[in-house]
Amino acid sequence: MFVIFILLWIISILLIYANPKEYWAWCASLCLLFNGFGGLAAVISENFIPFIQGYGNEKLILASRILKGTADIFQHYFATYLFLVFVLLFTNFLNIQLKSKVKIAVVAVLSLPSILMLLIYPITPDFNPNYRVLSCWVCVYTILANIILILGIIKERDDYTKTQRILTALFALPSTMCILWTSYISVAMGYRNVWQINVWVIAGEFILFFVFCMKYGMLGIHFKIERINIDNNINSVIGGMSIVSHAIKNEVSTINLCVDTIMCVEKTSPGMDNKLSIIKDSCKNLLEFTRKLNEIKLYKMNFKPCLLSEIISKVINQVAPSICDKNIRIINTSKIDITMLIDPVHVSEVLKNLIINAIEAIQTEGVIKVNTEFINNKKMCITVSDNGVGIPKDFINKVMTPFFSTKKGKNNYGLGLSYCFKVMKSHNGSLQVKSKENQGTEMCLIFPVNKVVHVYSKSLPQTKNYNT
Repeated sequence: MFVIFILLWIISILLIYANPKEYWAWCASLCLLFNGFGGLAAVISENFIPFIQGYGNEKLILASRILKGTADIFQHYFATYLFLVFVLLFTNFLNIQLKSKVKIAVVAVLSLPSILMLLIYPITPDFNPNYRVLSCWVCVYTILANIILILGIIKERDDYTKTQRILTALFALPSTMCILWTSYISVAMGYRNVWQINVWVIAGEFILFFVFCMKYGMLGIHFKIERINIDNNINSVIGGMSIVSHAIKNEVSTINLCVDTIMCVEKTSPGMDNKLSIIKDSCKNLLEFTRKLNEIKLYKMNFKPCLLSEIISKVINQVAPSICDKNIRIINTSKIDITMLIDPVHVSEVLKNLIINAIEAIQTEGVIKVNTEFINNKKMCITVSDNGVGIPKDFINKVMTPFFSTKKGKNNYGLGLSYCFKVMKSHNGSLQVKSKENQGTEMCLIFPVNKVVHVYSKSLPQTKNYNT
């Protein structure tokens, strides 16, 4: 039984470590923690109390009985309630047109059965509730939570979020239904030793949890583990000039292309002013980026309110010469415009990296779309998608590792996405990569919603084509 609460507590700690700012993670962690107390109660009852009874110390025996009763209360009265609240938050079931106070009231009302059980059946000093009463509301809460989790899977349209909910359901549904039977219904029916099956169920679920985390990533834990490795690799090369070389390569390539274009046309060309302005912007960015190298940290951010449409338009304008020899359209499909608190130099460089990667992924003709949208009203995402060659499945988890590159060109150093990753982390955000080989790639810059200063609606998507 010792294994039960140790395994559950390990998962509980991992959840908080991976998602320290998510309310659903705290509910899930407490649910696992409280269920682990059930295993602790069994250890106290079967091992510790019989051991100290041999010494005849009545005070120690009484304290042990109270400790066991308290552990039982945590599991039986509160774990199921926390599981239901976790599901409500994780599936955004409460994310409807309700005021925050109403949502808090709903969560508070759901705790009433737990509080009433504690008042009516306290420890005296043993834990001895009416299991028929206890089983009734625990059964309702458990089944309701699992139904909401399944509905959340059915209604979800985002592939990544849907996969996360499916993995969570595969982990939570069998274990919660089993515990409902072994720890509640069976005891109410007079079968008090069935709970020992929980040892094998929890051990199996623990193995399943780690398999899901390692293979797919689950509840943010897989991403955290990868992120530690990426950070260490980036920090090991941050003292050199490699990332600077990558940034300079992008800027100089833009300048060279503009100069070549100017040299091939008459000085009276209508596009002369535009190309000269591109050169000036690129030089300005290059000087600003170089200036930041003199600071203590390359990734020191200078946050200020910036209009995303201006940044996107400026970056698209700068990379436009790169597609002169290809039939490529770069389209800004954003239906909203947003003012955000960001570092405009670094975010512009990140966006430029993503668009240049998309251009290089398209062989002759294609479409690159830039879009801004909210995700579950909690995050804001800038997406750069293309219909290029895509990234092989085996390389998806490696693309943000420094010096790793799927490109064969001699000037590709494999530092672009690792730089983007670091910048997004400095914004308390993240970089997600979705890609299918020979179908295209979608890069998502995800910012926390607290970076949003103001939102402007657009009547029509803003579109800019550069296919000349």
